[in-house]
Amino acid sequence: MFAPFALQLLGWAGTPLGGGPCGAIGLDQLMLEQPQAFFYAQIMLWGIALLMATGFFILMLSFMNNGSIPKAQARPFVLAGQLIGGITALIYLLTRTTGLPAPSPIGWLMSGREPIDVIGALVLVVLFTHSFLALNWLQEAPAPQTLELEAPAQHHNPR
Repeated sequence: MFAPFALQLLGWAGTPLGGGPCGAIGLDQLMLEQPQAFFYAQIMLWGIALLMATGFFILMLSFMNNGSIPKAQARPFVLAGQLIGGITALIYLLTRTTGLPAPSPIGWLMSGREPIDVIGALVLVVLFTHSFLALNWLQEAPAPQTLELEAPAQHHNPR
């Protein structure tokens, strides 16, 4: 859950791998000059930041329970992470394949496709992997608990 945000930080660092789903920070082309890209970059940034916060809550939950996370307590956070990661991946895919309408000073405009870069593709792979692992974790059957039946206590009556 922390990997998409770490990859986005790598994208902001100006590596040749690209700017990631939220765009690069640079002086050559400001995000404010591209309102559609800026709008969806903010949404994706919120998505990966919320995903990281959800991962932080799960990590803290494991610390509070001595390293083992009770499924009943972690399930709402895992489901929230699934929802956030799914929406973020869907927005990334739609902005890279068809384009989405975005607000502008003259109203909503249909934006064009944004280019796919290596870091954005890595973030997408991480989101899909996270989704797959979380679904497997949610569908795992709980470990069977054996009940030890105690034999009735023999009451010894010394007379």
